[in-house]
Amino acid sequence: MPNILAIETSYPAASISLKLGEQPTHSECFESHRQQNQLLFSPLKKLLELIPEGEKLDLILIGTGPGSYSGSRISIAAAQGIAVAHDCPVVGQSSFLATPTWLTGKPSIAVGDARRGSYFIAEIASHSLPQEPQLMERDAFDQKINQSSDAIFSLDPTLQLTGDQPLPQELASAEQHIEAWLTLSEENRKTQLNTPPAPTYLRGPFITKAKPGHPLLRGKVKK
Repeated sequence: MPNILAIETSYPAASISLKLGEQPTHSECFESHRQQNQLLFSPLKKLLELIPEGEKLDLILIGTGPGSYSGSRISIAAAQGIAVAHDCPVVGQSSFLATPTWLTGKPSIAVGDARRGSYFIAEIASHSLPQEPQLMERDAFDQKINQSSDAIFSLDPTLQLTGDQPLPQELASAEQHIEAWLTLSEENRKTQLNTPPAPTYLRGPFITKAKPGHPLLRGKVKK
């Protein structure tokens, strides 16, 4: 069994887990919010110190959301630094995989609020990588949900479905990232190993265009 470190900081309920071969998984949990850069490194250091002298990590898994972009980016940066010392790969893994529903192996749909008046749906086949999230407006979102017979879950605690349909709220965890990786097929693992780790973006970033003219001269009246 490989030595695997997993980090999930895409959500406020953050966690780090270390699996050393056949030993039980060691985990640290903390509330990250917007302080991942301050709170990540103490539990990370604690777990890294558990690695026996002479042993190295074989893999580092990072939860990529969709969730907090900054949380995922900080974890990716920290993991890449650790990976240099351990000469191991860093894999970005969708946080949808690190959930109880995905681990059951049932076909499922992950849903969430994509902000700016839109919602997303990501369809997931049994123990497979999720499809790219589809963005849609509320009416189309509700129609898609009502027509589906697959298990539906969300990592977003604020999202509510219309009517009386319950929406299971799930928590992605670092320990479940490790379990998901060990469950994936060799083909899906290879796909993830060959994909550079990056946060999951639901849409392209909004870029504000710069105003014309030199910043020091804007608003000044020419004489």
